[in-house]
Order: sequence, then structure tokens, then C-alpha cells
Amino acid sequence: MTVEQEVFRRMRFDKDKMEDGGFVKKGDCWKLNTDFMNGDFIAEITVMENGDVSGKVTDKMNDEEYAPLRVPHFSGAYVNSVRDAYEKLLRDIAARCCVRVTFDSDQCNRIADDILGLFGTEPDFPWESGRYKDCGVFRHKDSKKWFAIVMNIDRRLLDKEKEKESSVNENVDVMNLKIDERKKDELLSRSGIYRAYHMNHDKWISLTLDDSLTDKEIIDLVEESYQLTKGAAGIMDESLIKQVLSIADSIPEGHVASYGRIAELAGRPKNARLVGKIMSMADRYGDHPCHRVVNHAGRTVPGWKEQRAMLEAEGVEFKPNGCVDMKRFQI
Repeated sequence: MTVEQEVFRRMRFDKDKMEDGGFVKKGDCWKLNTDFMNGDFIAEITVMENGDVSGKVTDKMNDEEYAPLRVPHFSGAYVNSVRDAYEKLLRDIAARCCVRVTFDSDQCNRIADDILGLFGTEPDFPWESGRYKDCGVFRHKDSKKWFAIVMNIDRRLLDKEKEKESSVNENVDVMNLKIDERKKDELLSRSGIYRAYHMNHDKWISLTLDDSLTDKEIIDLVEESYQLTKGAAGIMDESLIKQVLSIADSIPEGHVASYGRIAELAGRPKNARLVGKIMSMADRYGDHPCHRVVNHAGRTVPGWKEQRAMLEAEGVEFKPNGCVDMKRFQI
């Protein structure tokens, strides 16, 4: 891992802050040139649109890239002082131009947000130092039992055959979840799922949070892990379920609401997927007008052929593409 990757691994660049911080947009990237070490060196920092960061350090005395910076066995006092100054420069840039996120990967941060919406649980980091200091643990509120653990590890540790074949160190966020042992073989046959790293191989699995699996697939497995570890706890906050269903009940006949609209009305604008999950289990809580809830484009629930007929019977009109006319009929 380069020093740039290490410094910015849990940072996301804010373009407005980048402009204020001296970055200039050039083609498909942003660049910053700045002196350090009393003007003896110049650093060129490049940030790609996907957030990847690279740097080049030039010794102004000979106008050449300062190679010792990245050669581990060069460890003299002067080299180390340049490394320390360069790292400080990068951390200053991060403080000025970035916002901090909880985990390395975007998918891991999305899943963490969904877990907060579903269970009201944020990760804690029980190890203050050492190799596990960045590991995040999701616990049940009452029993404090773990139901999900996030680690950032060398990808090769998940696949022993690849570990033998490759010398490339590529770190990845993984999430360990408890499973029904009867499903183990089927789960391990799927891309992105491995035998658990550092946990019981029969009862736990590791998922790579690199979009090998969809968010929905991961959340379904998180919910199962929550159930298997919960004891007497419930799967979701009952008050939240009641709030979402109450909003659905308030949709007038002849109108619809999207999952996102209901999430906004519930004060959780980022939790449209959570609303969809609650609506899918609404029949457990009585009779509710779930047919009046569609996606943001007005598309009905796949496989529920009756939904369109029920809406049309109430006067809701559909566009030629088969979606509800949201401009006219959404509340």
C-alpha cells in the first residue's frame, strides 16, 4: 500500500473543498502542485474521478523524482525526514479537502448505513491498536452479541490457492456473518463469498465488499446473521415499521408514493431500500395498501401482476412504458 493509499483510504474528496485547497481540474483528474521541506521538494498530487490518489515527489536540486522516498531499505535520517514531511503534507490535504468515512470501500459504507437504518446499530471499534484496530463490530443493542464484523485484509488470505500464486498485496473490506450451516455449500459456490476469515468455518462466512455481491444480497445475509445471533431481539425497530406502514396507510386512493418519498416522510431520506424491505413484509402486520407503493420511476413490484390492475381500478394511469405517471399521481 502506498503512502497516498494509506492516508486517503478512509477519506472522500469534496470537489468544492479541493478548489479552495488549490487543486486544479485537468481533464479527467484533479492536480495539486506544492512545495515542502522548505522548498527543497515539490509534490504533485493527482486525484482521479474515482477517488484514486497518486503522488510524485521531485527533488528541486536536480529536477528528478526522489526515488528513495519509495524504497523501503533506504532508511537514513534525511530520507525519513522527507517521508515524514510528505506524509504530513498528505494528511494536511486530507484535512482540508476531504470528508472522513467509516470504512474503506463505498459498498461497505452503504451497507453500514443500511444496517443503521434496519437495526439502529453503528459499528464500534473495540481494538485500539494493532492489526485489528480498524475492524468494525456490529452488535445487538441488548445482548451486545456480534452479528457482523468488518475487516480490511489482504485478499489472498481468503483464497489459499491465490495466496500461493500471487505476490500482489491487494486489500479488501470483508464482512463476516453467521449462517445457517445447511446453506454453507450453496453460499460458498457464489462469487464474493468465502470461508470465514479468523472465525468458525462451519457457522460463519466472509463476504468481499467490492460489489461482487449486490447490496440487497448482502443485506439479506446480514438480516439472517442478525436473526441467528439475536436471542429474543426483534429484526427491526417496531416503531419504525409502524411509522412506515402508517405513511403507506395515509396514501389516498387514486395516488401512489415511491419508496424514496416514504423514506423522506419518515425522516430517513437515504433509506429507500429499507422502506422496500418493510413493504415486502407488511402482510405480517395486517392489511395495508401496499399496492400504492412503487419505485421512484413508477414501476410496480416485479411478479405482482395484480398491482397494476388494483391501481387502475382506483384511477391511477400508466405511461406507455408501463410505469405510473409519477408527476400526476405521486403524493
